[in-house]
Amino acid sequence: MTILTEDSLEFSRNHISSFYDSDFFPKPFEFEAIWHCWDSVKADLMSKNVGRLNVSTPRTMPAPKVSGGFRIVHQLDPIDSIVYAALAYEIAEKVELVRPTVQEKIACSYRLKIGDASFFSGGSGYADFVSQTEQLAGDYKYVLNTDITDFYNQIYLHRLNNNIEFADDALKGVADDIEDFVSRLNVKTSQGVPVGPAASIVMAETVMVDIDRKISNMGFPHTRYVDDIRIFSNSREDLLIAHQDLCLYLYQSHRLTLSSEKTDHFESAEFVEKRLHNPYVEERTKFFRSLEIFNPYTQELEEVEFEVLDDDALVESRLNDIIDRVLEYSQLDLGLIRSVLRRARQHRVVSIADKILPNFERFTPVISDVALYLAEISDDQLADQWTPIFEAHINQRLYDCQIVRFWMEWFMSKSTVLLENNVIRQFFASSPSFVHRASAAITTRDIAWVRDHRDQLANLGNWERRALIHAARILPTDERVPWLRLAESNLISPLDRWCAKWVRETA
Repeated sequence: MTILTEDSLEFSRNHISSFYDSDFFPKPFEFEAIWHCWDSVKADLMSKNVGRLNVSTPRTMPAPKVSGGFRIVHQLDPIDSIVYAALAYEIAEKVELVRPTVQEKIACSYRLKIGDASFFSGGSGYADFVSQTEQLAGDYKYVLNTDITDFYNQIYLHRLNNNIEFADDALKGVADDIEDFVSRLNVKTSQGVPVGPAASIVMAETVMVDIDRKISNMGFPHTRYVDDIRIFSNSREDLLIAHQDLCLYLYQSHRLTLSSEKTDHFESAEFVEKRLHNPYVEERTKFFRSLEIFNPYTQELEEVEFEVLDDDALVESRLNDIIDRVLEYSQLDLGLIRSVLRRARQHRVVSIADKILPNFERFTPVISDVALYLAEISDDQLADQWTPIFEAHINQRLYDCQIVRFWMEWFMSKSTVLLENNVIRQFFASSPSFVHRASAAITTRDIAWVRDHRDQLANLGNWERRALIHAARILPTDERVPWLRLAESNLISPLDRWCAKWVRETA
């Protein structure tokens, strides 16, 4: 059984503070409470074996895909996020030692290198994946291009355990705890890692260690980016045999399957022409090189060369040109549009909103970046200007998708101007999210809402209970402090108590 180290917990704190806890959800306010009480939190987490730590069921929602349909994404309870990142820290560098070397350009994605609060301080590795594909395509006549179906949600936890131990026998205790911890997150299901935390990329690359070895042992050169695999040969018949052998190995050893929709055999020259050097890809690459991109964790295809643009007017013009062109594409380019939104957010380019909001439905697969961008540039004047647009969105039911509604409520709950609108106020009244109704109460200083709900504290779920404690900061001091002290003494969950302490000491 493992006890988390101070080094792993400090890394986890720095990692979540610098980046995020989930790539698909807003960062919860609870982290502010946790950092405020960090010495107590750290002491509590180091006081018992990982197997004895309480685990909560993650927040889980379907997120829209560009191609249609949905994928299931997760946000762990904040304490679970800290534990999960700390566990990944404990194994990352040992796992890296048993992966194919960087120079081989086989496992190109996310080389595990701890630094600057990141698991992947060397970057995502996508450029190596492209260059190695071109190199092998020039050396071999045929390529098998394939990927694994619903990879993260299908990872077999016991095989993850085995591969961690394979990296270093001394990690057996940590491996057992990771399997048990993730299984408890999954309500005792032995399959799947959370989709959203960066720590899951560490787990995914761990699982791929023996799969890379299997393909190499078959005698075929290959290169890989996460679960996107390209295998090369001078014989189409040999590639068919490799395809069958890989299918069988994945099923028998990992209970994984290859996606039939994303698997095909090509002549290498045709593959390079259609997938790497077609006019769309060439234009896309040119656009990327005009952007300054920073996100080492996203799994979109973002790692490229760039030029640094210091002139804000030039940045705005370039971003508007790119987004106009993106809107002409038949399918939204996730990596490109996310990079545009992040650059627009960095430079507070307001005019991009004029392209995003009228085409809102098209941008729902990148709703997290849309909402973060709007939150960064918004002020009362813009909120007033956008109010009729948000009204129309609500009336057209563009926020019916769970995660889209979640993000838009998160954004609108912070604006007094938007919350004054009758349609938006009714939208919040029907909200399934108690958390965002509590946030709106703080923004509008709706003391009646807090008083209406405070007697229900013990009957609320984890997220809801903490949201009500947070909303108590708008109560008068002689009402707030006694209620929070009572909550601190009666609540069972340590995180509830830390949240109450934080509000009491900072309101």
